[in-house]
Amino acid sequence: MECRRLLNFLLPLMLGISGTWLLPISPLELMEFDSRFLAQVLRNVNASVEPCEDFYGYACGNWSANYENTQSYLDMPGYMDYKYNTQLLNALERHSQQGGIYELLWAYYVACRDLEQPALNELLHLLEPQLGLEWPIFRSNHSEQWRNETRFDWLATLAKLRIYGLNGVFIKQDVNVRRENGSHYVLLLAPQPADADPLGEQEVEDLYVAFGLDEPLAKNLTAKLMQLEWRLGNITLQEAEQSTDSLTEWTFAELQQRLPQINWRHYLAELLDADVADSVQLLQVTALNASYLEQLQLILAESSNETICYYLMFKLLYAFNEELPPTGSNETRSTACVLQLRGHMPLAMNYLYELHYYSERRATTDAALQKLQLKLTKEFERLINENYLQLDALELSYVQEELHSLRLKIGNIPQGLTMSQLMTYYKDLQLQHNDFYGNKLQLLRFYQRLDQQLLTNQPGMWPAHEYYQQDAVVARSSSPVKIFQNAVLLPHGYLQLPLYDARLSDLLQHAQLGFILAHELQHAFDLFHIVYDGRGNYNQTGLAVLQHFANFTSCYTEHNAQQQLLLSESMSDIVGLRLAFASYFDGVPPTDRPPVGNYTQQQLFFINSVQFLCANMQEITGMSITQDAEHGLHNERVNRNWPHHEQFANAFNCAAGQAMYQADKCRLW
Repeated sequence: MECRRLLNFLLPLMLGISGTWLLPISPLELMEFDSRFLAQVLRNVNASVEPCEDFYGYACGNWSANYENTQSYLDMPGYMDYKYNTQLLNALERHSQQGGIYELLWAYYVACRDLEQPALNELLHLLEPQLGLEWPIFRSNHSEQWRNETRFDWLATLAKLRIYGLNGVFIKQDVNVRRENGSHYVLLLAPQPADADPLGEQEVEDLYVAFGLDEPLAKNLTAKLMQLEWRLGNITLQEAEQSTDSLTEWTFAELQQRLPQINWRHYLAELLDADVADSVQLLQVTALNASYLEQLQLILAESSNETICYYLMFKLLYAFNEELPPTGSNETRSTACVLQLRGHMPLAMNYLYELHYYSERRATTDAALQKLQLKLTKEFERLINENYLQLDALELSYVQEELHSLRLKIGNIPQGLTMSQLMTYYKDLQLQHNDFYGNKLQLLRFYQRLDQQLLTNQPGMWPAHEYYQQDAVVARSSSPVKIFQNAVLLPHGYLQLPLYDARLSDLLQHAQLGFILAHELQHAFDLFHIVYDGRGNYNQTGLAVLQHFANFTSCYTEHNAQQQLLLSESMSDIVGLRLAFASYFDGVPPTDRPPVGNYTQQQLFFINSVQFLCANMQEITGMSITQDAEHGLHNERVNRNWPHHEQFANAFNCAAGQAMYQADKCRLW
């Protein structure tokens, strides 16, 4: 068997095993563990593909044959999420009767799982008392005037809907930090985004009909709505083309004085449910100007209140549609409900996993990960000191300070979190087993209130570095991420096989999770983050360092006309691969690198480094899945960036003229 054949070659490799163990593990057991891991990796290799022509197809070509549940996942990140969700569900089912946080989680899960026919109109009905209105779609006689036509306050309604997650309609707002003080939160205001998802004319008409309107009336109302959508689209596009993306900071009084077209006190009072003077001293404004607001007011004045309310309603329906559990098999619905809980109650779900899975291996795994991070940091520091970018003394000091202040956060959970603390955190929630819609609105409101509490700039239950509050979309992901507070957050989900185990050899740890960590480490110095120092403050020295990236940017974009966001990701791939490779091989003399089966250690490194990106690309391509705007498709990403490593071509004997041979390798540091 392949596993046994590899075993004979692994003893020298296993001498690099790191970490301490709860129980003694013999060298033979470690060899067998590594051998099983390698055998699984190599089963994904398609040896019929030439690695110098299509390295991704070579390293991942047989992955889909080994991971066949394409209904639940299409790639390795999807599989890791699937496995993590299954573990969370198992823990929740086993302990559902224990009360406390389990009772809250179980109530939401059951209400979500057992919802037979998801219906958006139920959410609309529940919101009517909160908004103090009747949605025009629900009036009994559509030939009569809507009862709120003469007393509809669109600004207050917009603010109240923002509490339930609606954003980017007329006005976009976010909680941001001050440029000069990355620990001080402020409210950021901007126009409706020009790239906001548009209403679909046929979808709108079909929804009108589904609500019970006859077709002629549905067409008439749709025409009015699309006219409003078109006019709003024009002014948002116009403002986007003229915008300089400047960020202005004003006091509340300055905001009201300079942009009097909106009654900001009224809007913010409804939004924050507090006295504006006490809760908002400073605001940031970007691209929001008098011209946009005057045109907005004119457009709304020329539309009926009913049409404006319908516009808000349909934008809300589009947003709420993503919040409904899918129809389908029991497994599909169960997994989706667990995923929703990860987004709505991330701290509780992280606690669940920590308690029932990770706690028993935290000491060992954390020690191995911190050791790995330290080696990557030292290698990065060595690169910085080589000063390939020709930084001056101040710029070098700036980069080094940011590097040494970067933290590795393993599992997004406060140290020593107790059930009592958790219940205090969620004390305002009253979730019911038979009220999915009520539960959903409670949790949407709960999250928005947490976000708004940041604006008070008062200490929370835990120090800021103990628990990072994230957007629900980010919280639902198991992928590691570099966050603004100069930390790399490593969620629980990736800290298990088939991606990682602290018992693996140093080579295998560096090749996969080491590369992932190095990729995120480099994000602290990418095109966006480099201008923020180690404390999260905007810094002119960082802007000066950014100018030194020009050679890399021109080198890379000469053959890859990429957007800036994708360029930052490619930069992190190229630098991250270099850090992970050098931090291992520079410490291992060539004489101590015996081949492993038919592969050199360098070949194994590169093969293993892409395993977390393996996917069923045929299925993905066939489904016409939208390309990841940040990274690109997995296969394109690997084949575009891996050849820039100076040892890649040597490892696989790639020659000029082959697709994976990169004559001009782009170097940053």
